[in-house]
Amino acid sequence: MRAVVLRETGGPEVLHVEKVPDPTPGEGEVLVRVTAAGVNHYDLSQRAGGATSFPQILGADGAGVRVDTGERVALTNAGSTYAELVAVPEARVFRIPDELGDAAAAALGVPYRVARAFAHVTGLERGDTVLVQAGGSSTGMACIEVALALGADVFATAADDKLDRLRDLGAEPLSYADPRIESLGAKAVFDPVGADTFPASLKALGSGGTLAVPGALSSAEATVDIWTLVGKGLRVLGFGASSVPLDETMRSLIDLAARGELRPVIDRELPLEQAAEAHRAIEARETFGKVILRP
Repeated sequence: MRAVVLRETGGPEVLHVEKVPDPTPGEGEVLVRVTAAGVNHYDLSQRAGGATSFPQILGADGAGVRVDTGERVALTNAGSTYAELVAVPEARVFRIPDELGDAAAAALGVPYRVARAFAHVTGLERGDTVLVQAGGSSTGMACIEVALALGADVFATAADDKLDRLRDLGAEPLSYADPRIESLGAKAVFDPVGADTFPASLKALGSGGTLAVPGALSSAEATVDIWTLVGKGLRVLGFGASSVPLDETMRSLIDLAARGELRPVIDRELPLEQAAEAHRAIEARETFGKVILRP
């Protein structure tokens, strides 16, 4: 089969398509023919220096067809989805209905699981004010959709050329330097950026608010004003997709997407041979929404 193989860490140029042996499912695994693979920021981090064993095939999310039953399925936490075939634990494979396209199904995994976890750990309810930093990323947009579905008032930041598109999603768009951020009085802030936005995220919170952090796209070494924490009684909480049950979350997300209540935005779909271009475009912040690889 063809797969994008990582043999060393580095820039996007280290990603190459190779012919490799077909995977053999182990105990409790099923073989899936991949039709769409979602590109996540974690993949970029692994390629850039996080990976410690080689060779390896990147990718956690995808969609495809079970070889044994012919069912259309979504995959998450699968591993090695940048490939034509992947062996996946059956507990991470979820049947999808005809109403849900392959690209949208592949986009539902990590970003929307993180969004559901964000709503869970911050206790979001109807009428709450929410700030989503980096709203133009696939995970940021998932957080916007999930928060809006719960009835929250959503503000979101992005680069100036993406603000109108955030408005189209239903969020109130803000530039990263917008002075209104400090007076939002938000119940919760989603901040995957890190040091570049961390101080503003704290200021955006109201009394008793929660800053929920799933990672750091910029520097992870952030400055904290302790008196802001103390004065407002704030929480800073690290979390991830595993904060909510996998099976229940994925089945709910698939159902909502099939009914059109969640609409993952697909920025572009590229062949496996352009995996390096997919990584480059995401790192250059040229994308708005999910990038999908097509084996």
